[in-house]
Amino acid sequence: MSGKKNKGKGIMADGQHGQDGLADLKMDSSVDILASDPLPTVHVSKSNLGEMKNALDDAVKKHLTGMSFTPSIFNPTVHLSLGYTSVLLCLGSVLYSLRVEFEDSKPALWVGVVGYFTFQSILWAWKRWVERGEIFRGRRRRIVKRIETDHIQITTSTNFNAPQVPSITFSPHTRPSSPSLAPSSPISSPGSSPNNSSTLPPKSTTDSQQTFTPSSIPSSVGKTDCGPTYSVQLTLSTTSNSGKSLLRKSRVVAGRGVGEFIDTHGGIEEGEIGRWLNGLLIDAGLVGAEETEGLKEE
Repeated sequence: MSGKKNKGKGIMADGQHGQDGLADLKMDSSVDILASDPLPTVHVSKSNLGEMKNALDDAVKKHLTGMSFTPSIFNPTVHLSLGYTSVLLCLGSVLYSLRVEFEDSKPALWVGVVGYFTFQSILWAWKRWVERGEIFRGRRRRIVKRIETDHIQITTSTNFNAPQVPSITFSPHTRPSSPSLAPSSPISSPGSSPNNSSTLPPKSTTDSQQTFTPSSIPSSVGKTDCGPTYSVQLTLSTTSNSGKSLLRKSRVVAGRGVGEFIDTHGGIEEGEIGRWLNGLLIDAGLVGAEETEGLKEE
C-alpha cells in the first residue's frame, strides 16, 4: 500500500510540475512577444491612477479606431454643447455688466453664475449616470455576401481588487455563425492558440442568456502583484439589413493588472493592450478581428 501511495504522490507531483512548466512556457512566450514590440511613446506617472487609466483608455480607443471602427460623436457633442453654453452664458453676462452700471447688471450676473453651475451640473450628471464610464462607442461595416454592421461599446474602470475571471454572456438571439468563413489567421490573447479560441454557442431556444468563461485566462487573475486592476466591459452586437436583423450580441467582462500594460518607466505597452483586446473581441464572436479586407467605409 505504501508503494502505491508513494507512486500516486509521484504522479501528482509530476502533474504539478507539468502545469508549472506550461505556465512558465506561456509566460516566456508572452515576454518574447512583448520584447518584439516597439518602445513605448506614451509615458505616465506610476503614482497617479487617474493618469494611468486615461492613458490606457486612449490606447484602447486608438486600437479600435485602427480596426476601422468609426467612433460615435454623440457624447462629445453633448460635452461640447453643455460646456460651451455655460461659458458663453457667463461671457455674455460679463460683457453686459461692462456696458451698464454695476447695480443694473446684477440680475444678468446672477443669471450667468446660476446658468454656468446648472449646465456644469448637467454635464457632470450626464457623465456619471448616462455614460457610466463609457470610453468608446462605434461601429464598422463589413461586406460578407451582405452588409453586416458591428456595433461596439466599451466601459472601463479601475479598482484595487484582484482581477476576476473573465466572463462572456451571449444573447439568446445569437445565431450560430455568419455567412463568411472563419478568419484565416485569427489573433488570440497571449498564452492561447487559434485552436482553443472560443466560438459562438448554438442558438438558444430559451429566453435566458448564456454565460461562459473564455478559453484563455490571463495569468494575473486572482493576483494583486500587478498593481490596481484595469477592468473592461465590452458589449458587441452585429446586425444586418440596415439594423433590422440582429445576428449576434455578446458582453465580455474582464480585467488585468495595470502593471501588465505599463513598464517600470511608466511607458504604455500599446501592443500588449491590443493583443488582449483582440482576444476579448474574438471570444465575444467578432468575425475577423484582425482583418481589414471587406470593410466598407462609412
